[in-house]
Amino acid sequence: MKLPFSLFLAVKYLKPKRSMVSVITVLTMLGISLGVSVLIVVLSVMTGFDDVHKEHMIKLDSHIQLGARGQSTFAPGPVLELLDDIPEVKAAAPAVEGFVMMTRHGQAVTAMLRGIDPELEKDISDVGSFLVAGSLPLDDETVVVGNRLAMNLGVWVGDRLTVYSPQCFVSEDELRLPAELTVSGIFSVDMYDIDSQFMISSLPTARDVFAMERGVQTLRIITDDPFRAGETREKIMARLGEASREHAELGWLRHLRAQTWMEIHQNMLSTLRVEKDMMFILLCGISLVATMSVTNTLITLCVQKTREIGLLKALGFSSGKVVGIFFLLGSVQGLFGCIFGVAMGGWVSANLDVVLGFLRRFNPNLMSAQFYQFTEMPSRTTPSDVLAVCLIVMVFSTLAGILPAWRAAKMEPVDALRYE
Repeated sequence: MKLPFSLFLAVKYLKPKRSMVSVITVLTMLGISLGVSVLIVVLSVMTGFDDVHKEHMIKLDSHIQLGARGQSTFAPGPVLELLDDIPEVKAAAPAVEGFVMMTRHGQAVTAMLRGIDPELEKDISDVGSFLVAGSLPLDDETVVVGNRLAMNLGVWVGDRLTVYSPQCFVSEDELRLPAELTVSGIFSVDMYDIDSQFMISSLPTARDVFAMERGVQTLRIITDDPFRAGETREKIMARLGEASREHAELGWLRHLRAQTWMEIHQNMLSTLRVEKDMMFILLCGISLVATMSVTNTLITLCVQKTREIGLLKALGFSSGKVVGIFFLLGSVQGLFGCIFGVAMGGWVSANLDVVLGFLRRFNPNLMSAQFYQFTEMPSRTTPSDVLAVCLIVMVFSTLAGILPAWRAAKMEPVDALRYE
């Protein structure tokens, strides 16, 4: 296949010769490859951490939470019947939750107490699979606490906690005594916020702590696709609105509101997104530095090929075609750098634990599994990340030819061939 003349010259200049230009070109492409591979590895790890955090967010939680405005209570029965008509809803379970304060040996710690129905909860989150000590069956006046919360309180299975709810302090007419709960189990989902702040009891126990006679505060819902929870929420609200209009006795349904897990954890998800974006922007500097060497290489080439450029222009070769040569030279170097960089970054991301195992020979505490609570380093390479990295590097590499291309285009044949 016959190549365009500008591309033919660009490829020809990349071939090894007796000069050092080819060696410099190889080193330049190697620098670009390293920049691309570092970007891909870091983005893969950041994506892996995002996936793990999202998984942990719904481990002990739900995809959608349906509750009354102002934390009022409501009867869950009619709502559960309506949810059965929505195919996207796989399961739902009632809950009562709120902040409490616990004291033990003079130490006060705040936490979130959640009362659940153990039978219905099995379809929402299998709390029993997260137990590290004790047992799950929740009897009256028993509670299961997170392992970090238990550590902060200095309690273990069988110990008793004094639990104060806000209702203990808001009433002026009567004195409400705190609840005495026995720790029946300790769980861990390997997520600090949950393990250090959550405790779980039965619904009757939670109602007693919060001075509730009946009803629940929330319904926790599991859908067939957690990442399409927003669409399911709209269907749920539409169904509740329809039922409130058709049946006057269910008019209170219009006061319910639903939140997806993405809305509940919006701050955490936004933080993770900003961290990944900032890391991407900062690491693009590595690729920018690598592509600077493309400019150096092309400037050197422009100086060494002064006679040839002058001869081409003397034969009628236009300035635009001369500019095209240097832009193509930058693009070709960026293309090969991207190809090798993607291959290198993909291999490292796929074998990250092997690489970390080798590096831990020199630093045993590097990314310690005990500290980060990951037995394997999370990593997931997405095509969109790879495409974004390659596009940016290709743009940098192509633009790196601007200065030498401008110099070559401004070159006059008489000056280039003056001493020939």
